[in-house]
Amino acid sequence: MKLRNVIASAVGAFALTVSLVACGGTPAGPNLDELAGEFVGTWELSHAEFDEGPVSEEDYDAVSELGMHVTLDLDDSGDILLDAFGSQYEGTWEIKDESTVTVTLDGESVDMPYADDELTLEYQGETMYFEKVSDEPNMDRDPSENSGSSADSSVDDNLDDLEGVEGGDTSSVETISDLLNEEQILNQQLYASSVDVVEPLDITIWDDDMVLVKITGIGEDFEGDTGYLLSIENRSDTDFVVTNLTTTLDGEDVWYDATFYGPCLAGQSTEAFFYFDADNVGTITSSSNVEFDLGLVDANEDVVGFTSVSMPQ
Repeated sequence: MKLRNVIASAVGAFALTVSLVACGGTPAGPNLDELAGEFVGTWELSHAEFDEGPVSEEDYDAVSELGMHVTLDLDDSGDILLDAFGSQYEGTWEIKDESTVTVTLDGESVDMPYADDELTLEYQGETMYFEKVSDEPNMDRDPSENSGSSADSSVDDNLDDLEGVEGGDTSSVETISDLLNEEQILNQQLYASSVDVVEPLDITIWDDDMVLVKITGIGEDFEGDTGYLLSIENRSDTDFVVTNLTTTLDGEDVWYDATFYGPCLAGQSTEAFFYFDADNVGTITSSSNVEFDLGLVDANEDVVGFTSVSMPQ
């Protein structure tokens, strides 16, 4: 099973189609070639503002302490390397004017304003701020430098341990606690926020005293995997992880290719993406015949809630 520990709002915003209006002749003004030298180096995410709420510098510092980073490396030849928690994307950059850098990845371009020593990425009301941390770019950056060995390995192990969930128990209390920590909840929210909504939906699949879960759309992430976008409201005083205990597609067991975990603290709400491996399963649509059992797994390895879902409804 896969896990994307990515601040995916950055990746999603770069990957989405953003129109770049071509400019005419170069106006009189600052020497842009000289100005470009000020941008060469390594830039790192410092803080952000998302629909789910702000990510303060303290929040990001907590993630960084685990060795997890989002960086932009810009070299003097016009190449750029985006590394979001170890997921890397290459492209180009150029100076548009004295206060704007244009970044292009996968043929799509986006303007990043520069002010107060920060490069700013803004898309659909979500804003990310990058600060320069080095004058020397690292164009050969190893993905492990940003992925955070403790975060990636522990969560992958967590998901492996969840394979033992049958009838309600997990094999490790510690793994569930890991999924419920602040960093992993932040990762999940940022990943879900980047998913492109292919078809909006409003389907309630779980509604009781413990939880309200709705399917809000069919989505596609930056790797081309499709699945269900879900909103989760924890109505209880218990922290839990919502996860798929079983999953079938057209009657065939696809549990190993279907990944869903939605950590949600008591009294709070979150969003999550239940995605299916495109290489092994194909594309999920609103008419796909999917059945799955969801469980609420708390930090004491108990399933405190359970429901069965059949799609379409």
